[in-house]
Amino acid sequence: MANTISNSAHAGLITSLGVGTSLDLSGLLDQLQKAELSPTTILQNRINSVQTKISAYGTLQSGVQAVLNAAATLGKASTFNAVKSTVTGSDITATTDTGAIAGSYKVVVTALAQADQLQSSVAISTATAKSQSFGNGGSITITLANGSSQTIDLSTAADTSLQGVINAINNNPKAGVNATAVSDGSGGEYLMLTGSQTGTANAISSIGVNGNATLAGALNYTAGAAAGNSLSQSQSAQNAAATINGIAITSAGNTIQDAINGVTFTLNGVTASGGSNTLNVVNDPSVTQGAVSAFVGAYNALQSSIANLTKFDNTAGTRGPLTGDNATHRVQTALAQALRVFSSSGGVHSLADLGLTTNPLTGKLSMDGSKLDKAITNNPADVAALFTGTNGLAANIQSATDNILGKTGVKGMIASATSGLQQTITALQTQQDSLISRVTGDMNRYRSQFSHLSTLLSTMNATSTYLTQQFNAMNKSK
Repeated sequence: MANTISNSAHAGLITSLGVGTSLDLSGLLDQLQKAELSPTTILQNRINSVQTKISAYGTLQSGVQAVLNAAATLGKASTFNAVKSTVTGSDITATTDTGAIAGSYKVVVTALAQADQLQSSVAISTATAKSQSFGNGGSITITLANGSSQTIDLSTAADTSLQGVINAINNNPKAGVNATAVSDGSGGEYLMLTGSQTGTANAISSIGVNGNATLAGALNYTAGAAAGNSLSQSQSAQNAAATINGIAITSAGNTIQDAINGVTFTLNGVTASGGSNTLNVVNDPSVTQGAVSAFVGAYNALQSSIANLTKFDNTAGTRGPLTGDNATHRVQTALAQALRVFSSSGGVHSLADLGLTTNPLTGKLSMDGSKLDKAITNNPADVAALFTGTNGLAANIQSATDNILGKTGVKGMIASATSGLQQTITALQTQQDSLISRVTGDMNRYRSQFSHLSTLLSTMNATSTYLTQQFNAMNKSK
């Protein structure tokens, strides 16, 4: 907040103060104002100091939140049940997700899923394909093997050429059919209709035209009809087929998600006779290791932040914004205590058994990666329990941070401390405003008094000069 008073409204008056006298009344007024406003500098410094402390609390809160987020990941079962897959063979690819179980699977692909395809029996001249009309109005009804049916109304279509019909079909995605024109390179184009989804259930059962005899002659189709179709089937709809460890499976598509829990297959090709593809699903300890490493990183970053915020430089005599702060000390203590997890059963009893130890001087964690890897490999369930259990690390950190960061309906210690500091700033700003208001009034009064004094002195000087002149004249006349 500004701690000076504007003199713009009194500029003429200030410049006239002391005119006709030997006194620097304007300079004196400036010195008085500076003296009376000097306490505002102290108040502003205190405000800046409190604001710096609030900012430091914000840094502290961000660090604690990062630790909580990292601990929450360690509290998820999926962090310890992660698996990865490898495939031998080119006919399949696979991905794993939560719920996948380690195992080995031999996969033989016997058929790939494909969509139904129809094409017109007679080519249309390329020169007229985009302009030749199939008559006006009517409608096209497309029915699929799964029973779904969609009618495409052409009564308002401005274009009933081959391209216009193609556009009308493609503008109705619910019809389950995509249309295009294929050129034969000899001046003719064929209408091609392809099912938008693979599998026998999505095969085209029939295509009928009502109200347009010309178009009916080009689009009529009934699956399995011996005669009367103007469209012929160039490819029949087909389900994907494969065996997994000798068990036959089928799918409408080439992506299979429900054959093995947590595993998604993509079929890329038919397996050659006598061949096979092998899918191996194995545990992936890198996920657990990464989560533990991320927690250690977040925890150590918080410790570095606290050390910086609370440092004291004996040589320079400077201190951090949170040096000696009780709330910061409580945060550090609560999180250190949260690391004290213990299990009385199994082969892993504490974080130390995982290679996680605390430096007593810095408070930071160190991680022995080889020891952690060994524990995860040999005692995966015990490792998971130490992090995810009722009294595990994730639960301890959550409990500690509930007091630090707060929870629904309850303000945490950082928020409480920050709220108190905000009230302090408000009080200091009120004092500063009040002081400036008082000084403004004083300056206006001084300015008026100095103006009168200046006028009086000017008048007295003028009188003195006049009398001196008169006395001198009288002396000369004698």
